[in-house]
Amino acid sequence: MSNVVMLHKLVRHMEWADARVWNAVLGSLAARGDSILRDRLFHIHVVQWGFLHLWLNRPLPEFPDQSKFPDLPSVASWGREAHREIAVYMGRVDESGLEEAVTLPFADYFVKQFGGPGSPITLAQTMLQVTSHSSHHRGQVNIRLRELGVEPPFVDLIVWAWLGEPSADWPTLSRDATAI
Repeated sequence: MSNVVMLHKLVRHMEWADARVWNAVLGSLAARGDSILRDRLFHIHVVQWGFLHLWLNRPLPEFPDQSKFPDLPSVASWGREAHREIAVYMGRVDESGLEEAVTLPFADYFVKQFGGPGSPITLAQTMLQVTSHSSHHRGQVNIRLRELGVEPPFVDLIVWAWLGEPSADWPTLSRDATAI
């Protein structure tokens, strides 16, 4: 399997897993009112939007404040729109571009944090980063769901593969993300 095919699969899994988490959150009164879940889910999608802008060679946008989202379904809709845009971008990615160097807009932070310049970062590495970052925080969301008495969904890559790599099944959302 080529690297680009594997990255496509990881991005598709990321969306599937995000949608499963959103279904669990929006299906629970306790979860819908939890500020910790709201913060974490918002963060997941901010990072996804940020990396998409990086891949498109756009400056990082001024991300909306959470207060611009009146409810959790509007945050979910905004996250779903990120996944739509990422899928469009991924449709244009080919093997030859994966090793291209990417300039991280937050590299200065890393220099301060780790004491010197780092190695070049490739497009493929940033794609792995956004999928693993999302997985990390989905794990935190699932822990919080369990703390709230909600059964967290299975979101493992191996489960997705075993199920035949299904498409994301997003909850029915009443808000249009582009309106935000």
